[in-house]
Amino acid sequence: MDLLTCFNAASNLDRAAATFSHEDLKPKPDDDEASPIETPGETTRKEEPDYEKLQPFFLHVPVEKIKRTFQATTQYASERSIGHQLFKTYKSPNPVLNLPRRHEAVATDTIYGACPAIDGGATYAQLFVGRSSGVIDIYGMCNSKEFVNTLEDVIRKRGAMDKLISDNAQEETSRRVVDILRSLMIKSWQSEAHFQHQNYAERVWQRIKRYTNWYMNYRDVQPNCWLLCMQWVADVMNHTAEKSLGWRTPLEVLTGQTPDISILLSFLFWDVVYITRDGVTNLVGSADTNEVRGRFV
Repeated sequence: MDLLTCFNAASNLDRAAATFSHEDLKPKPDDDEASPIETPGETTRKEEPDYEKLQPFFLHVPVEKIKRTFQATTQYASERSIGHQLFKTYKSPNPVLNLPRRHEAVATDTIYGACPAIDGGATYAQLFVGRSSGVIDIYGMCNSKEFVNTLEDVIRKRGAMDKLISDNAQEETSRRVVDILRSLMIKSWQSEAHFQHQNYAERVWQRIKRYTNWYMNYRDVQPNCWLLCMQWVADVMNHTAEKSLGWRTPLEVLTGQTPDISILLSFLFWDVVYITRDGVTNLVGSADTNEVRGRFV
């Protein structure tokens, strides 16, 4: 091969390289396939389930109905049984999927009582308030370390919140609290030091404190009933319509159900009530009675 022939061959290779791109090496997705999901370092494809094979799990309803069900639900379980073997588990593999969500942030604050409460001797109270719904929950505590128990109680009662708002108290940011928030996929946010007004629960507590003090003075309630009165005030506020909620009650905003207020119209806090004792009969000519005098709390 002479020198001119070698020069022409090299020129042809240069022209071919100029028109070649690395994009040509990438596979072209078919129109019928799902578009790939690209992440740094890898490319994955989302496989469409075989809805016909899933019909036995859905009472053999039409395939279109199963497809719509998948679009309207989540399938976040990281571990599912494969085949006919059921493995023994000691803990729930997906605890976050085992309880309802309330889809709002919840602010919390610790309240200190002036004396032990009459029911249980609580000297602290933990306040929880929904940031969007305004639903209030109050739990008594004998010491501030019981915060983690009240957190579990409010989650069990109302559902897991999206975010927990608190101050930087050690009990509210402890390792056990963080473990609970991690297992249930709950975010957390703490206010800055000496800026308590950043915590929404502080403003709600001012309203509850004002109502509680006024009502205990108005009805001459004994001091050791402060926790019961505070919980009654919170219950009334949960059943009272608010303009900021479109004149809906906080409980309806949270649950979607219209609450009934008949019990609120029957008695006031600290009303005198008489309760009949079962199995006790009056003796003829006796001044004893089978009724017990009490207070409505």
